[in-house]
Amino acid sequence: MKEINWRGVDLNLLLTFNALMQFESVSGASKHLNLGQPATSYNLKRLRQLLNDPLFERQGHKMVPSFRAKEVAPHIAQILSIISNEVLPQGEFDFESYDGVYKIGLTDYAEQIFGPALFDTLLAGSPNSKVLFKPADSQNSLSMLENGEIDLCIGVFNQLPDNVSKTFLYREKHWCIFDNDQIKTELPIPLDTYLATPQIIVTANEDLTSKVDITLSKMGVKRHVVLGTTRFFTVRRILSGRKQLAVVAEMVGRSDLIQDRLTLSPPPIDIPDFDVDMICLSRNASHPRLVWLDEKVKALVQAKVETLKSSV
Repeated sequence: MKEINWRGVDLNLLLTFNALMQFESVSGASKHLNLGQPATSYNLKRLRQLLNDPLFERQGHKMVPSFRAKEVAPHIAQILSIISNEVLPQGEFDFESYDGVYKIGLTDYAEQIFGPALFDTLLAGSPNSKVLFKPADSQNSLSMLENGEIDLCIGVFNQLPDNVSKTFLYREKHWCIFDNDQIKTELPIPLDTYLATPQIIVTANEDLTSKVDITLSKMGVKRHVVLGTTRFFTVRRILSGRKQLAVVAEMVGRSDLIQDRLTLSPPPIDIPDFDVDMICLSRNASHPRLVWLDEKVKALVQAKVETLKSSV
């Protein structure tokens, strides 16, 4: 089989061929393509070399196609149609007919707080779709995005590479949470009560420490940690009926998924706020499906946050 001269294949040549077939004249094709006649004639010369055929023969004012030109005309028209209608346009996402899977990476507590409403919202918009929540954090989210395991990820991200697009969702504050029927303290909780009360922390390290302990160390004081867990909502369940406290993200403390009588109080030490963001790969950020999903998730999460903040 003869090797194809791909360097000679130019989309403009196909447009020129199509126009010559349609108007049967160089002048008519030139006018349609907004090209000068010399440029159109030059493209015809390149077409003849590429296809090794005269393609068109001048008869009076008409350019009559050859057998070869008639043979390839439908294929060229089909190629141009595919490019025009399927390759170049990026139309709106037809979410109502979408029957694929929305894949979202979430931390444990984000899935608990936002998961049910996200599921309802996405299925309401795309009744034929499916939803997949996958556990994700700052350690594995980038690899999951690159591997196509998730479309978006919600979490806390500090440094991100240039190929990741970030959308701000909300700012989290830290709050002390405890059963004040047991501790019986004034509000906001004083530092001495905070330090004297056994504490539960969200951590996976065996030292049962967090950045809070660094702050306390600089102040020359120390707290008494009795339990570490990676499950945010386990903390709330354990606190009820016990003389203990924890420092948690505000949304964990205000979540309506657990019915208890725990008290929230600003901490007696400075604990920096942190941003919760949504990330996706930059190269996919403008895809209509991702744009729709991004907008839905952002609107829902921010509305849920405002509802929880105003409910207490």
